[in-house]
Amino acid sequence: MNAPQAFDVLAPGYDLDFTRTAIAHYLRRRVHACLDCHFQPGDQVLELGCGTGEDALYLAGRGVRVLATDVSDGMLGAARQKTAGNPLVRVEQLDLQNLPVGATWQVAPTTTTFDGVFSNFGPLNCVDNLKSLADWLAQRIKSGGIAAFGVMSPLCLWEIGWHGLHGNFGKAFRRMRKNTTFRPEGSSEAITIHYPTIHRLTRDFTPWFRRIHIQPLGLFLPPSDVYGAIEKHPRLLKALMSLERHFGEQRHLALLADHYWIEFERTASSPDANH
Repeated sequence: MNAPQAFDVLAPGYDLDFTRTAIAHYLRRRVHACLDCHFQPGDQVLELGCGTGEDALYLAGRGVRVLATDVSDGMLGAARQKTAGNPLVRVEQLDLQNLPVGATWQVAPTTTTFDGVFSNFGPLNCVDNLKSLADWLAQRIKSGGIAAFGVMSPLCLWEIGWHGLHGNFGKAFRRMRKNTTFRPEGSSEAITIHYPTIHRLTRDFTPWFRRIHIQPLGLFLPPSDVYGAIEKHPRLLKALMSLERHFGEQRHLALLADHYWIEFERTASSPDANH
């Protein structure tokens, strides 16, 4: 289940420990390039698991209206502070495990549909019922709208290799289990993390969405718990980023990366028409 208090513990140091690192900055630029292909000035977009608001702020800078949501009070506080005074960003709490019912959950007072939805760096990995989420999103995304997600993959070669070489086989193969838990230092709660395959996520979204794109995200770059070790070696980091630029969009390698980036288009048909 979601554990808001665990994310609250992470919030104060999140930007320093993750957002401002060279690797995260590079990967976020790649995500932004994907978002730029779909969301235009004037669009209204829903963000799931906004964290400290970095992506919402970027899209707002391009004229996109963003409803940035998260389950964590700590993350929401950081996002509100970061986006304060920006009229294109609204920050609200949303628990992906307990989604609000009804059709009144609005982008703005004049509309109940979004031009698209996205999440970055793994919020969907904290959801155990992806089909219910897809159903809920389908009621709020216009026909032809885009749903784009960065999802932690179930088979990360970097994680297997790095932790295996260091003798930590529990971490090396944790993604191969049905789910795992992570308890941040100082938290009384643990975060349950799931690792859906591309096939599973596609299957759960298919009644309402059509998959249109897949690519690896972090195929040659390590998971975040290894950032510090790699960034101490600038030449190695430069070489890995070069490999990522040249080969990091090979869709058949997506499941081997730290994350895969997957995009869907909202179809015009109802779920019943697909059965």
